Amino acid sequence: MEVATKLFARNGYEATTTAAIALAAGVTEPILYRHFKSKQELFVAIVKAVSDRTMKHWHDLIEGVDDPAEQIRRISAELPQHMEKLADAYHVLHGALATSRDKKVLGVMREHYAQIERFFAKIIADGQKAGVFRKNIQPRAAAWQLIITGIGYGMIALNLAQLDHSLTEGAIESLIRGLKD
Repeated sequence: MEVATKLFARNGYEATTTAAIALAAGVTEPILYRHFKSKQELFVAIVKAVSDRTMKHWHDLIEGVDDPAEQIRRISAELPQHMEKLADAYHVLHGALATSRDKKVLGVMREHYAQIERFFAKIIADGQKAGVFRKNIQPRAAAWQLIITGIGYGMIALNLAQLDHSLTEGAIESLIRGLKD
């Protein structure tokens, strides 16, 4: 999976062949197919691994933090390091999101973002119940504001340059103010 992630990140999902993955991994294609039935299945495994790792990381970051605004701040503050650590995997995700038309690939991407949506929508709904966030906002819509901000940050930081910390912090504070006002 590590070799495939690097190749998908460098060449894109569509342009990477199972033959190239097997060659780079130092195995034959039949050996690769013993572990993964197809390139799609390998891609799905990569996305699921990134999703699981990200969700665990975020749950660990907010463990014991009751304030939903602080939970969002902690996740946002750590996002640059998390994306840098998993840069190849995020290149794969963003590349597939931008270019793939493969139904199975898009399906696993939908589930990846649905999982993130549920995570942030829960934080926002909990914040509404606690009186921290306004009651007249839709948790799912607010979750998507955070997701879109994260995708935008990732696309720029991974492909151009890290954004200034104060700029990204200001963007998150603007979103949190919008949830509170």
